[in-house]
Amino acid sequence: MKTGRVTEVHRTNYTVAAEDKEYLATVRGSFHEEKDFPKVGDYVELETLVDEKAVITKVFERRSVIKRKSSDTDDEQVIAANVDVIFIVMGLDGDYNLSRLERYLLLAKQSGVEPVVILNKADLLTDPLVVETEVGGVVGDVPVYLVSAITGEGLKQLQDHIKQETTAVLLGSSGAGKSTITNWLLQEDRQKVREIREDDSRGRHTTTSRQLFVLPGGGYLIDTPGMRELGVLEADSEDQEAVFQRIEEYAAQCKFRNCDHDKTVGCAVLAAIEAGELTERELHNYQKLLRERSYLESKGSTTAARHYEQNQKRQRQHQVAVMRDRLRRRLN
Repeated sequence: MKTGRVTEVHRTNYTVAAEDKEYLATVRGSFHEEKDFPKVGDYVELETLVDEKAVITKVFERRSVIKRKSSDTDDEQVIAANVDVIFIVMGLDGDYNLSRLERYLLLAKQSGVEPVVILNKADLLTDPLVVETEVGGVVGDVPVYLVSAITGEGLKQLQDHIKQETTAVLLGSSGAGKSTITNWLLQEDRQKVREIREDDSRGRHTTTSRQLFVLPGGGYLIDTPGMRELGVLEADSEDQEAVFQRIEEYAAQCKFRNCDHDKTVGCAVLAAIEAGELTERELHNYQKLLRERSYLESKGSTTAARHYEQNQKRQRQHQVAVMRDRLRRRLN
């Protein structure tokens, strides 16, 4: 028996690194019965066979697990195991989205893993202070780094968070620059990198599976495919519920019962925003939470679900257009 670590999960087997060798492994039948399969980052016990093949017989207890809701169902999906640091990568182009950043921070909080925010494509900015101020209002004491994966600017600071036995994971949207950052930390081009689409600043999923790498200076790094939707567990967290209740209290004071909190005369929510008692981002998150709850309630209806998805797509396209316009004005 040997002890190894899962570096990649394939459709029917696993790549496991053990004692400077890589094994192509399958799992014992008991895994199929319990439906709890090994994940990238897991430490496992394996029985070696011939031709560098092996069978995983046991998964050791995980010290941390990063989970999200599946994009297709409400089931939990494990992103990675035994992680010490989450590098949240966000591009300073159409990918820039403070609400999504809040969701990643919530994911880190739920996982009990230290978050570090990486704002990539800093070379696009002429006034970084504007972005630093906006992001600082969201992240609090979480470290934030403005970097350029293309030029290498600011990337050395990331190494301070990766010690000898540290495992870090890169999370973010497709096209945010995770693979380029991975290549820089590995000091070689291991991950494919493609140009992003200009219309929505998205990449083409060059990273198709989660992979664990051993870094030259010690430590480990897990690169992940881009996530279009981040369904955090326990979406109604205490922080979100507090904001929800505050807005509901203001909404009860609106002049009209069916107030849409947009341009309606006599809207107490808009008045609270103007008075500085609420923020536009809090209202946006409140409206998003309402849509999510409505969607979950309508899951039994295929038509309702389709209409919801179409509306969400339009909302995302509008948000991308707004963010691109804001960045364009800053650059000019």
